[in-house]
Amino acid sequence: MITVLMLADFSALITGIVWFIQNYQSCPIEEPKKIVMCAIVSNLCVELLVVMTMYCSFDPAGRSWVKMKKYQRSMRESESRFNYRRSGSTNRNWRQRKVMRAYQDSWNQRCKFLFCCMGSSDRTRNSFTDIARLLSDFFRDLDVVPSDVVAGLVLLRKFQKLEREAIIRQKRHGIFEYLSGVPVTERTQFLALNDSHDYDLFQSVIHYMYYAISAYGWPMYLITHSKTGVCDLCPNLKCCLLCFGRSDRAQVIEDNCCLCNYAALKQMVAEGDVEVIYATYHVDIGETPFFVAVDYTREKIVVSIRGTLSMKDVLTDLNAEGEPLPLNPPREDWLGHKGMVQAAVYIKNKLEEENLILKALNHNPTRGTQNYGLVFVGHSLGAGTASILAILMRQEFLDLQCFSYSPPGGLLSMPAVEHSKEFITSVVVGKDAVPRIGLHQMESLRADLINAIQRSIDPKWKTIACNMICCCCGPEPTSVTKMSEQDSNVNAYQEQKDASRHSTVHPNDNSIALSLHHPLFPPGRIIHIVRHHPTNDE
Repeated sequence: MITVLMLADFSALITGIVWFIQNYQSCPIEEPKKIVMCAIVSNLCVELLVVMTMYCSFDPAGRSWVKMKKYQRSMRESESRFNYRRSGSTNRNWRQRKVMRAYQDSWNQRCKFLFCCMGSSDRTRNSFTDIARLLSDFFRDLDVVPSDVVAGLVLLRKFQKLEREAIIRQKRHGIFEYLSGVPVTERTQFLALNDSHDYDLFQSVIHYMYYAISAYGWPMYLITHSKTGVCDLCPNLKCCLLCFGRSDRAQVIEDNCCLCNYAALKQMVAEGDVEVIYATYHVDIGETPFFVAVDYTREKIVVSIRGTLSMKDVLTDLNAEGEPLPLNPPREDWLGHKGMVQAAVYIKNKLEEENLILKALNHNPTRGTQNYGLVFVGHSLGAGTASILAILMRQEFLDLQCFSYSPPGGLLSMPAVEHSKEFITSVVVGKDAVPRIGLHQMESLRADLINAIQRSIDPKWKTIACNMICCCCGPEPTSVTKMSEQDSNVNAYQEQKDASRHSTVHPNDNSIALSLHHPLFPPGRIIHIVRHHPTNDE
């Protein structure tokens, strides 16, 4: 029925376009022509959006999935009817393998469609395969529709609020407050800015933040200097430098014809005594742009790595499985985000092949650059890459530092995190989602979402509507009201939630396996910057 309606709507749209083209010139009134044109363009955009959504959401593995579930159901009925049991082998049979291949193929096709501009290199195909396997494992066998997800998220947010209120009332685990979602306990340490050590650390955080921003090039410069950005960049463009006879000693790789990114980079670091000696804007899957600069003010060699800015960077982010860090000697329990491990290895090889660190140390001996220290900085994808690169290179540079701004939440395993606390400082601002997102965290969200949907008593429309009517002033869902009656209900919910997070099977069907990946965490010591509004008593 939906297909028939779509075909009818599409036919009407085509007829309208043909009629509009034939009568556009002969129509003497301009305003109706503009209204009709806007209506046709809007309708065409809606049609294209619907087609793309259907293509991305259509599951070609559904037929194989239904056949497999029918087979499993018939086998269970046979067991109960004739009182016999199968061998109980947990190995996947050919039907399950067929379904898994179908799921991976469908996600692979979606990746190729969404990233069609990426080309068809071996690196791209391998990345699509890895990401498709990851996404098929995560979304496989979750029999939910978008309205289920919305209702579940509404309930989950309300359950979370009740849970935190109960924890604060009971003073459980020594928690007496939450700031931007982070529990505050007696062991929570605050930066004492009246202490010289903490003040110097925070000044370093601010100082190196500009390097992390500068790596983004001209887009970030125009965002941060919206009024004067174009005028500031023009004198530093390549064509202008040639006209005025100015030259530059830096080596710039794969920038655009006018060196816009490098011009923005120089403009953003111009306030300090900084000299850029190398900048590459080459980007590919697992290969991230970066630059090397000499900071005469802090007496440091700074390597700044760019964050996510292109579709290839997105593919690097999505390749989020844990992979052992390439250390010598190897440490099997030191895992890192696979895409960012690849990016860190790429930059490490680049630094070694072109002797960039040695060139920077010998860049200006008269100012003592040979004795300068080494600092890695980055934001988002660049933060994760810089952290892993710092771990890989610390065997050679024992005094290096790393400042990681908004690093991914699923970056390093706990043994690597503990080791990195000596030389990596991560900075998280407020409720930033990136430092809280990782495969393990998303799997926990999936388990919590299934648990919330199971607890729902009201119809979905009522659950969703209660969060929208009168700016969230509508009646609370029944499940939330029941949970809020006693703290014991909240405690029971917490126990059930913790158990579901560690379960490898679907709570409603033991034949459905849920993926559980090794937990990964943000690197180093974390400085969490929050906006706190003191009460009248404080």
